[in-house]
Amino acid sequence: MKRRSLPMAAAAALIGMIVGGYAAAQNPQASAAAPQNQAVTPVSSATPVARTSAALPSTKELLQKYEAAMGGRDAWAKFTTRYIKGIYQTEDSSGFASVEIFRKSPNKALSKISFPNGLVLREVCDGKSAWIEDPVGGMHAMTGVGLESRLRRSDFNDQASALLLAVTGHVLGTQRVGAHDTYVLEFSPEKKLTSKLYFDQASGFPVRADDTFRLADGDYKVETYVDDYRVVDGAYFPFRMRHVEKGNVFTIRVTQVKNNYPVDDSMFLKPVSAPK
Repeated sequence: MKRRSLPMAAAAALIGMIVGGYAAAQNPQASAAAPQNQAVTPVSSATPVARTSAALPSTKELLQKYEAAMGGRDAWAKFTTRYIKGIYQTEDSSGFASVEIFRKSPNKALSKISFPNGLVLREVCDGKSAWIEDPVGGMHAMTGVGLESRLRRSDFNDQASALLLAVTGHVLGTQRVGAHDTYVLEFSPEKKLTSKLYFDQASGFPVRADDTFRLADGDYKVETYVDDYRVVDGAYFPFRMRHVEKGNVFTIRVTQVKNNYPVDDSMFLKPVSAPK
């Protein structure tokens, strides 16, 4: 049986920029610093974090710069729904699919993946429960830690929760991530889980997240890379995400973002065949 992805804290926070949207009010300074259309080249997991003699920003300073670059919480509050469209591509370019994501405040989300052969996979969260509808009509309810993670990621303004978790961390040092010089922030959002966020030193935008799970059979690592930030309705969104874990590497390229898009509650109703 193929191993399914584990719940991700930092990675979920970065994916939340795409599916939830770390919106930001447009400002000239952030726009000038934002990396445009730059590919992200993963660095080796063995690449050490540099311990520099130069003064590092404190956790508070780093998160304040990040929040300012993204526009502040007042900017995030102007959106209540979101529609996102993109292209899913496997690492070897052998597989493509269309991705559509619908979000509604406070905590409803629907992801739809349409394959070239006509098959469709849907993942739905109604704010209280979550389930997967497979291409052949099967229903798979999420439970336990997986459900808790999905409910957290369905928070329309999950960037606020991410900030609360990250503020407990500490700045390790600096590291090169693709074209970016970054500061590395480490924190532990859950027991047996260590997360790292990599913030571009110039712009303050996060460009990478690592989650390392300490399991009985060894550590399990998930890496997420985001880039190509663009302005939509005065808010910044990354238009490229790359997910890396054992046996599962893919890229999502966002092609369209529509804020305050009409999203009806009926989209999130649980089918009668699904477990209650």
